[in-house]
Amino acid sequence: MYKGNTEHLQIPLISDLDNLSDKSRKRLEASWAGDFRRDIFSRIDESVYAVLYSDLPSRPNEPINVLVGLEILKSGYGWTDLEMYDHYLYDMQVRYALGYNNLGEGEFELRTVYNFRGRLTNHMEETGENLLEKTFEQITDEQIEAYQLKTGKQRMDSTQIASNIRDMSRLQLLVEVLQRVYRMFDETDQAQYAETFAPYLKGSSGQYLYRIKGEDTDSHLKNIGELMQLLVEVLHDKYQDDLTYSIMTRVFDEHFIVEESQLRAKAGQELRADSLQSPDDPNATYRRKRGKDYVGYVANLTETCDPENDLQLIVKVQTEPNTTDDADMLEEALPVIASHMDVDEMNTDGGYNSADVDKAMREHGVEHIQTAIRGAKPSEDTLNLEDFQWETNDAGQPEQVTCPNEQTVPVTPGRAGDRYLAHFDQSICENCPLLDQCPTDPLKRSPQRVLRFAQQQVNVAQRRQRSAEARASGKNLRAAVEASVRSLKHPFGNGKLPVRGKPRMSMMIAASAAMSNLRRIHRYQVAKQAEKKRENEAQEQANRTAKRFLASSASIFSRFRYYLRIWLNFQPIPAFYR
Repeated sequence: MYKGNTEHLQIPLISDLDNLSDKSRKRLEASWAGDFRRDIFSRIDESVYAVLYSDLPSRPNEPINVLVGLEILKSGYGWTDLEMYDHYLYDMQVRYALGYNNLGEGEFELRTVYNFRGRLTNHMEETGENLLEKTFEQITDEQIEAYQLKTGKQRMDSTQIASNIRDMSRLQLLVEVLQRVYRMFDETDQAQYAETFAPYLKGSSGQYLYRIKGEDTDSHLKNIGELMQLLVEVLHDKYQDDLTYSIMTRVFDEHFIVEESQLRAKAGQELRADSLQSPDDPNATYRRKRGKDYVGYVANLTETCDPENDLQLIVKVQTEPNTTDDADMLEEALPVIASHMDVDEMNTDGGYNSADVDKAMREHGVEHIQTAIRGAKPSEDTLNLEDFQWETNDAGQPEQVTCPNEQTVPVTPGRAGDRYLAHFDQSICENCPLLDQCPTDPLKRSPQRVLRFAQQQVNVAQRRQRSAEARASGKNLRAAVEASVRSLKHPFGNGKLPVRGKPRMSMMIAASAAMSNLRRIHRYQVAKQAEKKRENEAQEQANRTAKRFLASSASIFSRFRYYLRIWLNFQPIPAFYR
């Protein structure tokens, strides 16, 4: 049964904090733990987690804000579960951050954390809703409002992250799947298939490879393929609902093909990047980027980048199989971001462009600025569409174009839906010094030159113009996002998370982002306190200077009065008084 936790809102009359000196207590409140308590723990909306618990009268849940807080701290510091639990029990800073003032208060077994994670994972698998991501966005929205941050300018970047799976060769993967299929069998089936599976059960899947010579690999692949082909058919009725059977079916389809009634193993280049990499993580995929191989997922983050902000915060994180295109993640994230904050500019690198992204940008009134544009670089020997000036309507469709020679003409629709034409006066074009470089073509039946182009070409041209303007300004708002990416992965070491599967991977990334924001807030608060201290010291120095000046002035005036009286005493008496 769901029950909210409000114990931290009531200050106890007596607590372990009373044993601290005033100086130590103020230091605790000003530490990261105090900021965590104020800016994360106290902002957690527990009610969204009520769906994880029964409505029937039963034992109430442990405090959800404490459990969520522990997940954030674990990801933010890269703790193991045992390290996290020890900090929870014995670390006063951690306990203060989680709303407690006493050691021993609110204790529960580590199993409670595991059960909570299980509920979160099951909920995400059933509904697709990541409650930790939802909490992260809710907390961040409140932080943005509290610190009055501007969200109009934002930036986005992605990074490769690995799940906690073994690196397997192709043959080892297939043997591992067969071993799990055997463990799936009941006793009757194990006895029936014992002889068939015997070659694959002598040790681990890795040990199986030790006995295989390189030149024999193809024959072993063929034997495994024939066995899997048989098992897929004969086990369907009995085991079709079992996850292991589904994995075997998937692996067989990905690695083997039947041509003219003949089974063969697919060649390496025929394997898809989204093929199974490990039976422990069905969502992990393979990607080769800049000459390096990656197995796992991609994390995409979006953060504010307005130069007027005193600090910048990550506002959204996404976790997807690493074959997901950057542009697809931008297209998915933009409506969510625009729904609860004002955004009018998105800064990205060259991987985030597509026709669908252009459409989404127009729909939400966001200007897309890229540091580079994906695709072939335009020729420098000829004029390109980015050398023209474009006027478009609200839908992004071109209405008017001005050439580099400043001849402005209307744009007319072409025969196809996304094709357009622009007709220039040939008499003006003949005297243009750029005619030899111009992409327009002369018409035979009319004294005009025509420029033919598609909507997507205009979109790319405008992106190139915005990118060039950004470079010319010398202000690259996207560059600092690289540090944010590093802060997201830093707690895990080499970018490999200690979990498997998209639900747990996405939860840890969201929790790490929340802790990254907390560190920024803490640094901002420390800097603000230091600045306030400097101002106070400067004011005290000014007051001391003023006091010294007044004291000196009073001393001088006193001496003046003294000498004035002496001088007056020696003056002759006026004749009037004689």
